[in-house]
This record gives sequence, structure tokens and C-alpha cells, in this order.
Amino acid sequence: MIKITVIPSNVYIEKGRCCQYLNFDFLLENTTSEELEINTIQVLIFDSGHKLLSRRFINRNGSPASIYTLPNIKIAPKDTLYIFNPFYFFDADLKFKSLYYTFYFDSPTNIWKYKSEVIINPVYYETKTDLILPLNDRLIVYDGHEFYSHHRRIDLTHPMARQIGVKANSGRYAYDFCVVNKNGDLYKGEGNSNEDWFGFGVKVYAPGKGRIVEVVDNIQDNILGERMFDFDEVSRNPKSMAGNYVIIDHKNGEYSLIGHFMQGSIDVKEGDEIEQGQYIAKMGFSGATADWVHIHYELRDGIELFGSEGLPSYFGNFNRILGSNMIKVEKGQIDTGDIVESLFKTVDGA
Repeated sequence: MIKITVIPSNVYIEKGRCCQYLNFDFLLENTTSEELEINTIQVLIFDSGHKLLSRRFINRNGSPASIYTLPNIKIAPKDTLYIFNPFYFFDADLKFKSLYYTFYFDSPTNIWKYKSEVIINPVYYETKTDLILPLNDRLIVYDGHEFYSHHRRIDLTHPMARQIGVKANSGRYAYDFCVVNKNGDLYKGEGNSNEDWFGFGVKVYAPGKGRIVEVVDNIQDNILGERMFDFDEVSRNPKSMAGNYVIIDHKNGEYSLIGHFMQGSIDVKEGDEIEQGQYIAKMGFSGATADWVHIHYELRDGIELFGSEGLPSYFGNFNRILGSNMIKVEKGQIDTGDIVESLFKTVDGA
């Protein structure tokens, strides 16, 4: 009665420092003639021997009930509802194989009238490309891809997403990188101009070797307090959201997109073979940047801007900054709030 589609079809396990993360969504289709309301979502976690490891759920108990952490729980007849998986992390030492999800639905006349089940077998994704951070400066992951990040929360059924043809979330594992000083400040003064931000105009480098397959370099930069991105432009040119950008084909099924460059600063062209650490362009403020100066980075499985899916990315040879302390990381995952600094010597010697 209620059809469940898992998006994307390949569910990956991302390994962090303390936890294992799952980044996927559910599309629920109500094929009945009744309005339905989600009562409970339960997941049973099994190991490779089909032994139960854990059980979790959100339901109507509590005041307010945990089910209301979902923004929408009602599905009109013959309609759909997009749900972000609410069980998005597990302990690092939990060796799970399968996840059995059960959704329970109430109708206007009957509690738990319907239920639907789906089984997910996630796999750990090992990044194929040797990646470094794309800047030499001290960086903060201003917004990454954890559960509350805007990159993570893309409803493919939203009218705007449908209008511009978004078929997949290429930014599912994306990062917005901002430059910070040693105090963790993003800008000097009040940060009211582009030039106040420490990252504006800094050099950006190739995170991995490959071939440049797409370049846009003619989008004007936004100006803080004067001229910001016009979202009406998205309906005319959906790619304008990325501003000035490049896409690198790493020749192994993985592609890097780096966006929001300074207009006219891109130093590579389509067809160029580039090396890891090679200078690409300068951080700018073009495209849908919101109100923070940054570059956007994502690893994905294709070139198409709105038809590719994001992939987990692990970076090598960097320091994790913890106040006055540093931890050298040979290879690891980063996410929202992390402060990091590359140890890689770039091609231009900077």
C-alpha cells in the first residue's frame, strides 16, 4: 500500500572518528485513497550472521514525540513524501550488515493500519582518488554533510528541485571551506565586504590528479551588502548556482567539482591534464554562496551537475587543529565544524 524507495540505491557507510555514518533518504508513495500519517519508524540492525545487534525507533511516545523531529509525517492520497533517514550514525565498532526498516502508518480511522518494510545492505565506500585539501590555508568546514547540513538535506521532490531537473544529490558528501586565522576568525572587522574575508582571493589547488572536463569562468562575483545571487537566475540557468567552477575527471568513476571561484581567475581549461596540488583558481564569491565567502567541494560519480550522486571523500596528509593542539592525519574524514590545514606541498611551491 505504501511503496518505499531508497535514495540513492547504493547506500554507503562513511567512517568517521567516533562513528559510522549513513547518508540516504526514503521516498514514500501512498498508493491508497486515504491520507496517512507516520506513527513509527523502526530499524533493526543485524550482523553478517543475521544476529540482532541493535534496535532503534522514533514514535509517538514523549511530549513532544520523537516522530515530530520529522518536518512532515502526513501523506495525502496518491501522493509522495521525502524522508531523510533519521538513524544516521552508529558506533564505530558496530559491525552491521543489514538494516531492516519498518514504517507504521495511521489512517483517519485506524492506528497502525498499514506498515511497509525495506531492507538495506550498506557497504563501506573506499575513495578511489588520492585526495588532499584544496587549499593550503587553515580552513574550517563551515558546512559539511552531517545530518543538519544544507548539503545533506536536498528533497528531490521539492518543486524547485523538480523545476530545475535535480535527479540526485551530488552534494550529499560536500563541504564549504572557509579560510580562518589562528584565532578561528573568518574575517577582519565586521566582514561586510568581500575583501574582509580571509579567504577571498586565496589560491585553490587540485585535490587530485585528472582531466578538466568542464569550466565556467564568466559569472560575476556577488558583493556583500550590495549585490547577491539572484535565485530567479536558477530557472534560466541552473548551473549558475555553482558560480564559476571546474569539474575534474579522476578517470576512475570519481569526479571533483569545485565551485564559487573568483570571476576570471581560473587557470585551467577543458581538456587539460592536471596534477594533484596544481593551482586552479582563486576563491571568489560567485553563484549561490549565501552570505559566507567559501569554496564548495564535492566528490561525485558523474559530470552532470544535477544528475550525479555524491560519494564519500577522505583526505590525506593534513593537520586537525584542536585549539592549541594539532593531530596529524594520514587519511581521514572531515565534516562540519572541523578546523584543518593541509601538509601537502603544492605544485607552485606555495
